[in-house]
Amino acid sequence: MNAKKERIWLEISVLVPYEAADALSTFLVETTGHGVKLEDVEPHPEGGPLVKVTGYLAPEQAETGLIKKIYAYLDSLAEIFPGHDFKLEHKPLPEEEWETAWQAYFKPIKVGKRLVIKPSWEVYVPRPEEIVIEIDPGRAFGTGHHPSTALILETLEEIFENEFTPKGIAPSVLDVGTGTGILAIAAAKLGAKEIIAIDIDPEAAEVARENVLRNHLHDKVFVSTTPLWEIMSGFDVICANISAYELGLMAKKLAELLNKEGFLLLSGFLKEQAPELKEKYQALGLEIYTEKIDREFEEWTMLALRKA
Repeated sequence: MNAKKERIWLEISVLVPYEAADALSTFLVETTGHGVKLEDVEPHPEGGPLVKVTGYLAPEQAETGLIKKIYAYLDSLAEIFPGHDFKLEHKPLPEEEWETAWQAYFKPIKVGKRLVIKPSWEVYVPRPEEIVIEIDPGRAFGTGHHPSTALILETLEEIFENEFTPKGIAPSVLDVGTGTGILAIAAAKLGAKEIIAIDIDPEAAEVARENVLRNHLHDKVFVSTTPLWEIMSGFDVICANISAYELGLMAKKLAELLNKEGFLLLSGFLKEQAPELKEKYQALGLEIYTEKIDREFEEWTMLALRKA
């Protein structure tokens, strides 16, 4: 009997200026569907701080034209940063090594006042007031480290603290594009009564289900690959951490699904994309509740809207 052939991944790395690291990381996540890791390196003697951005291509992806798309994106970055050489380095990586390669870079992180996101393999002793969310990202997006995820988590906590908990309200929640399930799990632990988490990627949905079980919330959080267009009931809170393009397409449906006086939290887009989205959602009868820009890069934006 022949032994099963080992799958070999492709690890790709690029040394980039600090200012370009977030853009490249987001591009790789969206293009490959896999996580990335970032490492600070010694500043270039002739320039500012540098970051090593590492991504991963599955065996079947490495054999497609995807690598050409990555090279084209690096060429576009080179036009913005003409003094930097965006050299792509790559090496083969056995699947077993890929599964653990990025784990060393995922450490517990505190978001907002009380939320703590920790990987399943780390030990963390919480303070009495802290709410711990245990996540194993697998091949899905959402660890709380990306600004778009952190901004929604922070705002979700504030809305529960200011709008729901004092009034004794346990809201219903819809999480669109749930990824690891992190936002759905946070909503459940903050006090939501029922959460539906949807993702059209079956692999992400499976990761989310595992994380829901890991946090003992299978009686509150229901994960599905049901498309948004087939969701019918109304919700008090809707979270959607996806691209500006998708948020534009989904605007009317998201507004319809939101209950009166409900909250819609949108992120996954840059500040220059916010005005068009605000105009589109306000035209559907939603009011701006708050708007936030990430404090580190001052690029990623979160819009919280309310249905009057």
